[in-house]
Amino acid sequence: MRRLTRLTSISAAVALAICAGVSAGASAALADKNEQPINRVEAPLVDLDGSVLEPQDAGPPAGDDTNAVDVEDVAENRGSRLAIELSHALGSKDSQDMKGYEKSLYQGKWYMPAKEDRRRCIMDREANHRYRAVSAGGIYRGVYQMNRGLARGATFMMQKEVKKEMPEALAAVKRLRKIPTQQWNRYWQDRAFWTIWRKGKGAFHWRGGGWKC
Repeated sequence: MRRLTRLTSISAAVALAICAGVSAGASAALADKNEQPINRVEAPLVDLDGSVLEPQDAGPPAGDDTNAVDVEDVAENRGSRLAIELSHALGSKDSQDMKGYEKSLYQGKWYMPAKEDRRRCIMDREANHRYRAVSAGGIYRGVYQMNRGLARGATFMMQKEVKKEMPEALAAVKRLRKIPTQQWNRYWQDRAFWTIWRKGKGAFHWRGGGWKC
């Protein structure tokens, strides 16, 4: 945004919406879900070209269990973690792997390693571990099946922290607002999830369905 005051007001509004929920008049993924929960994975998922995605074994990402950076080994060293995350934010090989489960490439402020099993369950339920998944109606996108309003809101929440921690990636997080969520790389989708999750305050965005996630 051109003006700091406008950015500040937008960021505050988005944070309030994600932490406290929004009214029924908001977009679908942000709406109050008092009705019977819906397990969205029951609807067919389609890829970017519109082809229906068949169920798959989650397995290692892209069938290769050696291509994922073990961020956990360096997570205690903040400098090393940020160096690795910067490479992911700017498009590392691991971040471009858009299929399968691996530990979150984002391991910053909002990351909760004890909730990895929960995140894995959500990824499976929502999109069968496919980062390029799009719901049949086109509303929900990416491995976490966020709608456009929720995903775009997350970019404003991430922007402040990115600017402080790794300003080299500031332009990248801003560009996400113009890119369909399923085209965000693995790192940015993971980071958006944990930012919205917000230590459990945003967990309601992924409640419902027949799976105990």
